[in-house]
Amino acid sequence: MDKVINSIGEKIRRLRQEEGLSIQKLAEKSGVSPAGIYKIEINEMTPSITTLMKIAGALSKKVSYFVEEAEGVRNVEFTRGKDRRSVYNKESRILIESLAARLEDGRMYVGVLTVKPGGGTLAETVSHGGEELYYCLQGRLEFVINGETYTLVKGDSLHFKSELPHSWQNPGPQDARVLYTLTPLSLAREISLVR
Repeated sequence: MDKVINSIGEKIRRLRQEEGLSIQKLAEKSGVSPAGIYKIEINEMTPSITTLMKIAGALSKKVSYFVEEAEGVRNVEFTRGKDRRSVYNKESRILIESLAARLEDGRMYVGVLTVKPGGGTLAETVSHGGEELYYCLQGRLEFVINGETYTLVKGDSLHFKSELPHSWQNPGPQDARVLYTLTPLSLAREISLVR
């Protein structure tokens, strides 16, 4: 039990740093004092369940993430094709299939996007921290990044800093399918490609 309690602060600190958040920023997002977060991170204080819920919410994690013991199976994620999780957004006309997002301390999100003709980001442009990588499997996907247009067709890839204003859409007559990666993993939880 001590091992679990002593790992809470380290998990919070690691997630906070991966997201590029200062203690002050996490305090603002969670409603927990900066001093409280600092003391939890260095194991000077054990958080109450209420405090842990606030911090977990601000870091887009379930409370169970912080109190479960690490098991070997969490270092490997294997998913059969028939069991793959997918979500379809009618408004943006995008099917998202999750390929990788559940390692214990995973740092990236990987998925396959199927974008129907005319589908794409609904916002004019988006920007956020992190990086994105797209590899076109079929069809065509058009990106506008910082005012410059890039058109991906089968075999093309595009890697960019997500803080640059960007948007994308499928201008073609057929479905576009792309393999994509977001990092850090928390980015996939905080922002959605289905704007």
